[in-house]
Amino acid sequence: MSAESQLSEHARNQFADRVAFIVYGSITVLAAVGGLILESQSLKPWQATAVLVVITISAWLAHSMWRAVRARARQDPEPEGSHELHELLRSWPILLSGLPGTTALVLAAAGAWSVADGLRIAQGLGVAVLFGAAFLTARLAGTTRSRQLIYVIALPSVGLVIVALEVGAHHL
Repeated sequence: MSAESQLSEHARNQFADRVAFIVYGSITVLAAVGGLILESQSLKPWQATAVLVVITISAWLAHSMWRAVRARARQDPEPEGSHELHELLRSWPILLSGLPGTTALVLAAAGAWSVADGLRIAQGLGVAVLFGAAFLTARLAGTTRSRQLIYVIALPSVGLVIVALEVGAHHL
């Protein structure tokens, strides 16, 4: 394999990892938004925003640390720096996954809409992010168009299932 193709393969793998991290974070954020919706009538916009930020950071830290623990337990070669720092730097796209929902809630705090509407918008944005990630993943996989279409439908459906579960929980 030539140096150029190795570099291309490395860049492709990094891009695939970033998309996967955004999916991981987006699903976590969708679950958090669902919990917040149950309390949306009593929440202030900044409280909802703070919860979403804390959940996103917690997901990033938890994901990074489980990978570092696994690497140490398996006695993987030490990367430049520590395993922990390596994983924190590698998985930063999880933090990006909180931006759409956080933005919707900051706009709620600015008076653009209610907290409940901001949370519904955050849900829609989360599903939209999953749709975009599914499209990118399907393209990266290089499979047939029909398999790409199935994937583009399946991944956002996970987000829709989370939203449906949240709606069900709200009506208990």
